[in-house]
Amino acid sequence: MTVTRHPLAVHHSPARQTARLHRRIVQVRRVPPRFSIPPSSHEIMPGGSVNITCVAVGSPMPYVKWMLGTEDLTPEDEMPIGRKRAGAHGRPRVGQATPCVAMSSLGIIEDTAQVSVKTLPKPPGTPIVTETTATSITITWDSGNPDPVSYYIIQYRAKAPDSKYETVDGITTTRYSIGGLYPNTDYEIRVSAFNSIGQGPPSLRVEARTGEQAPASPPRNVQARIISHNTVMVRWEEPEEPNGQVKGYRVYYTMDPSRPMNEWQIHNVQDSVITTIQNLVTSETYTIQFKVGKVTDTSIELTWEPAYTKEGIVNYELLYKPVKFGSLEKLTFGPRNSYTVEGLKANTEYSFSLAAISNKGIGAFTNELMHRTNFSVNLATKTSVLLTWEFPESTYPYRFTVGLFMGL
Repeated sequence: MTVTRHPLAVHHSPARQTARLHRRIVQVRRVPPRFSIPPSSHEIMPGGSVNITCVAVGSPMPYVKWMLGTEDLTPEDEMPIGRKRAGAHGRPRVGQATPCVAMSSLGIIEDTAQVSVKTLPKPPGTPIVTETTATSITITWDSGNPDPVSYYIIQYRAKAPDSKYETVDGITTTRYSIGGLYPNTDYEIRVSAFNSIGQGPPSLRVEARTGEQAPASPPRNVQARIISHNTVMVRWEEPEEPNGQVKGYRVYYTMDPSRPMNEWQIHNVQDSVITTIQNLVTSETYTIQFKVGKVTDTSIELTWEPAYTKEGIVNYELLYKPVKFGSLEKLTFGPRNSYTVEGLKANTEYSFSLAAISNKGIGAFTNELMHRTNFSVNLATKTSVLLTWEFPESTYPYRFTVGLFMGL
């Protein structure tokens, strides 16, 4: 059998050819780049980290990259389309602007994110003293910080060896009056600021002196000595709390101590702690200044400087008694500068008064001197001490002070 092959012919109708040749026109919208999520600024704690997101859209879709100054942080072959998340770890540069750049064939746009690290506040300005009194110093200062602080802290101390700073915190203004100070005392003051991180460094110190005030204690160790038949030398030591520069003293004296003080005679003394009072009336009254020496639980030693008299002292008379309960005792003894009173009760306050006796008679008694005997130690071990005393008829509580003494 013979098979004859004929070529295959394909024929299209004219309508179909027209449809194939027809071109469909499609319009594509072109949009410049814009940020749908712009980068935002952040404040981080020291040692912290932050992630910053920057998203841009457009048609065609833009590329996004980060810059740091003029440095390109994103390699060109790694630039993502439309979105870039930047990470700042460790310690970013404080105040450094970090631009996010979006680009396409229709343009380039950028927006910046500020990354700052929260730090301790700066030192405030040096305090300025605006007012002083005998017991207070008022200061003002400049904040020294552009950002708000939580509060300020003032530290002050007296200018003395081993003096420690006192602290006042929680101050929310830039003016403060420091009270409760000692009169006529030099102080140094400094101020620091506090925020959520902590306390910043202090300001420079300012020095100020409180004002003077009347002396708070009398002259110490006042003594008088007769140097002639009508002249007395008086000497003393400055008060423990002068509260300022002592400019002078007034010595009051009289032949009748029972009279009011405003009726006594006055002897003014300038810039000295010793003086003489002359033209006194000759008499046989002798006054002695005496003080306490060694004290035990059953004895008190009294010491004094001998009184002057042209006749000479032949004896002394001592009067003493318990301050609250007990009878008056009298002792007479020969010339000496000290005497120890024995047989006293433990932890009992006694009063003493002394007078000198010459061949002309007895002189005036001193003002009463009061002192308390010590506790009686009846038993002592390595870890305990037994103290005993007699209870007076009193409702006042006892207060104990324990000290450590070491010796060979």
